[in-house]
Amino acid sequence: MAIFPFEIGAVLTGTHLHKIDEAPIGIGARFLYNFTKQFALDTEVVGYPGKTSALFGTKTGFRFDRFGVFGKGRLGFWHFSRSYFAADTGGVLEYYPSSRTVVRIDIGDTIIFYGGAQLGTVHNFQPGLGFSYKF
Repeated sequence: MAIFPFEIGAVLTGTHLHKIDEAPIGIGARFLYNFTKQFALDTEVVGYPGKTSALFGTKTGFRFDRFGVFGKGRLGFWHFSRSYFAADTGGVLEYYPSSRTVVRIDIGDTIIFYGGAQLGTVHNFQPGLGFSYKF
């Protein structure tokens, strides 16, 4: 399978912000730079109703003919009325319908660090579904 270094796509995701009792659904864009079959720079910006997240990090794992299995680790922020530092860790399952297309399923733990705020550090379940094109 040929490796195309650039990958751009769309993502539909939701998260359960249980400490503030909200479960927003967001739509965003994803950009990856594949250094090798096993290692990529993974960035994502998602808009939710009244919120925005931006995460930057790595995706590493194994790519087979039609499927890939990866772990991800990203840092960034979530913006509500102000911005909060965040981290996203989890797993990624990819399906390759063709050599240039990717269907991606993410299961992650989005950790929001509210700092001195009363909420403290909060773990939030975050699934996602995306489609990308490689070039």
